Amino acid sequence: MEVPNLLALSLEEAEHRLQAAGMEYEVQLLLPPRDSEEDFAGKPVRKYVVRQQVLSANKVGLTIVYRLGKEVHVNGSEN
Repeated sequence: MEVPNLLALSLEEAEHRLQAAGMEYEVQLLLPPRDSEEDFAGKPVRKYVVRQQVLSANKVGLTIVYRLGKEVHVNGSEN
């Protein structure tokens, strides 16, 4: 079975493509050493695939990172 190229795709799109291909996957989050998943709770986070690895004939491992969305404030400035 051929594994689709998922690098730089959003996690949502990568999951969709793997499901369409009939493949299983597992996700591993990669964060900077001083950050934790809780640090991003409630923030506009987008998840992107930065690494993919074939784990078995029908299973792929995906390493993802968080990218914070920009917040626009009332005065129009971005955070």
